Amino acid sequence: EIDFQRILSIVDPNASGYVQFDCFLDFMTRESTDVDTAEQVIDSFRILAADKPYILPEELRRELPPDQAEYCIQRMQQYSGIDAVSGALDYMSFSTALYGESDL
Repeated sequence: EIDFQRILSIVDPNASGYVQFDCFLDFMTRESTDVDTAEQVIDSFRILAADKPYILPEELRRELPPDQAEYCIQRMQQYSGIDAVSGALDYMSFSTALYGESDL
């Protein structure tokens, strides 16, 4: 109900009981462009990892605020690719799990 009231106050600011199509379209455009996808998050991690298919805890700690870095480090699985190094973390499965695109 709170979310609905927030949306309604945006698309019907005068509380007329009607939603103009252009107001609805503007709202949906704003809402959909503010949402990251798993692929966007993967791309962001890939940049932080210098194009490697894994990221190291020290890279996360260097590039992210401490609370975000620790959140990722605690939740990412170990990377198991053939090019894995000690401590390598799997940012791809982590990112897809965040968006419900995997079974993690």
